[in-house]
Amino acid sequence: MKMNINTAKWWERPLRISAVQCNYGEDSFEILKNTVVKGAFNTEQLLHLTAEGHMSFYEEELHGEKLDRYLAEAHKYNIKEIIYINVHCLLKKYRDEHPDWIQLDREGNEIKAYDVHYFNCINSNWFDYFLNNLKKLCTHDIDGIFLDGPVIASNGCYCKACQDKFFKLCGKSIFEASQDEMMLFKIDSVTEYVKKTSQTAKSVKPGVLIYLNNSALRADVTGNNTRKVEPYVDLLGAEGGFIWVDRNISLWHAGSMAKFIENQAKGKPTVIFFAGDHKPHSYFMHTAAETKIIYAQSIANGASVWYGIHGPTWMMNSPGGKAAIDMNKFHAANEEYYFKTKPLSKVALMWSMDSANYYASSVATSDFTQAQQVGTITRKKGNHYKAFMGFYEMLSRSHIQFDVIDEFNVKEGSINKYDLVILPTCGCMCDQTIKGIKDYVKNGGNIISTYDTGFYDQKGKFVGPERLGDVFGIESADEIVEYKIAGTAYQRVKEDHWCSKGLDSTLIPSPTLAIKTIPSSKAEIVSTYLEPMEGRYVALPDKSYAGMIINSYGKGTSIYIAGTIGEYYNEKTHPVLRQLVNNIVRRLSSPVLDSDTLGSVEFVLRYQNIEDVNCTSKKRYILHVINMTGDMGRPIEKIAPLYDVNVILHLDINVAQVRSITDTARYSELKFSQVGNEVKITIPKVDVYEVIVIE
Repeated sequence: MKMNINTAKWWERPLRISAVQCNYGEDSFEILKNTVVKGAFNTEQLLHLTAEGHMSFYEEELHGEKLDRYLAEAHKYNIKEIIYINVHCLLKKYRDEHPDWIQLDREGNEIKAYDVHYFNCINSNWFDYFLNNLKKLCTHDIDGIFLDGPVIASNGCYCKACQDKFFKLCGKSIFEASQDEMMLFKIDSVTEYVKKTSQTAKSVKPGVLIYLNNSALRADVTGNNTRKVEPYVDLLGAEGGFIWVDRNISLWHAGSMAKFIENQAKGKPTVIFFAGDHKPHSYFMHTAAETKIIYAQSIANGASVWYGIHGPTWMMNSPGGKAAIDMNKFHAANEEYYFKTKPLSKVALMWSMDSANYYASSVATSDFTQAQQVGTITRKKGNHYKAFMGFYEMLSRSHIQFDVIDEFNVKEGSINKYDLVILPTCGCMCDQTIKGIKDYVKNGGNIISTYDTGFYDQKGKFVGPERLGDVFGIESADEIVEYKIAGTAYQRVKEDHWCSKGLDSTLIPSPTLAIKTIPSSKAEIVSTYLEPMEGRYVALPDKSYAGMIINSYGKGTSIYIAGTIGEYYNEKTHPVLRQLVNNIVRRLSSPVLDSDTLGSVEFVLRYQNIEDVNCTSKKRYILHVINMTGDMGRPIEKIAPLYDVNVILHLDINVAQVRSITDTARYSELKFSQVGNEVKITIPKVDVYEVIVIE
């Protein structure tokens, strides 16, 4: 489909959303002029006009007239206004008037938000109050509505309204609910809320934008299931930029969220919520380097940016705030290269929602969640989130282009466009997902799977390896092997095999959790895991078992890795394991991009279908280069520029021009050579973010 930025809906165009998330006495009209307009934003998510400190609750009688004046002023500057509505917590004064609106835990205690406020229940009479206000709000000249929430507490709400609703739906007391029943109840409640809210708003104002903070790369602990609510929103967003930056946070946090939410959006536009303040500190900003990295990862992966501060607007004068404004200005000047782009990938990394919910997965700390492990399985298990992020980093450091998919894509068959699908400890799978994987490989697709992928049904019941055993090339899985002493896990990779190319040694570390299997007779064992050592300083064991198995199934190939390699890399970052995975991925997928530069440089290659001056359709490629080569710590303070970065692309066009749009004062057109589909480009200098247009 050819793009036309001039006829698109306003929210389909690249957005730069300003969000001043509090007000302690500042004049809102001054914020509009000095922060929103001067900051090169084209949209505002409006909270500060109705805020009491950090909390905002729109009420027609209190705020209607002031809102009209503000909207008129904002529209003079062509700023689109999205009204913030808090739908997850209440101040004490509301709680005192309506105690029946508050979420209660199992013991009947009120559930606090941010330690000082109160989570409201969307199943209570609060919803009627909310809808009444919403209808009145939609009579104003607003452009959109943002719902902050809705959420139900991780362990569930046991208020009278939830008790009654659960009994009506399930025919038993909510206190007798299983974990699965409680999760589904929360998901259904949140989905119903979003659906009714969207229908009500659009019945009054048909063209109004509706969006919320979608759940991404975590279990459905709050009831917000992105696939479920997607039909009722116009824009999908995720908190990829609400980052508690420390030594443990992934360099690719924002990018992973952007890739995930793009897949969930089904072609709808996406946005990454980016807190300019360095979480958990609301009055202290990110460094300029961190700001540019988070911003660049968001827009490079097809998302718009919501940039918010949770303190006074003078914080925008910090290095981090100024960096955000610089990125806004660049984005504004080059909107055409960010409009309706698509990724160019032959590899897919799977996020399994069933595994996140019912197997084992980490949940990071956020405004709505506490850091936790979720899952129902009692056997020795891996960690799906850590496995996912381990593979995400290995692929990114290897400069491999990839998408993020989920079970939905497997079931509908859209994975068939990929050469390779990676299943990182995807323990839980329904029969339909199993069939989708088997059909994909049988018809010529390739997979990498790890540990106990597919050993459990979609609700966490152990069913064994039989369902995918013929694909993996294993007859049975006998036992789980745990390497409890650090430094006692090794594997031997087959010498002179393609998978050992570039390894420092064929004796390399193995993951610390593995499954001992019996391979089928036709499978090839290319790595063996040594039995656990009694200690670090003893002889290597003589006994071993299959560690990595290559098996042909139909027209495709399966690589089964018996250990938790993704989790292990996520924690230990052994380069030799990344090289091993790099060898496999490049063997089983068509080439798209390669580079000899550092693994701390991320490449994102996307394309657009456009019309030239003769109205002829053509394809244009945009290469995003994000340099995260910093000073060996987090937060990153300074980025080391790189020079003469070589990139090889495999494209389906005859290239006429390669140019940089990042720093036209330094250089514009770049030298390149093309032989067949292979295009070689040398980028003279890469600071934090470079954008190369190839036509």
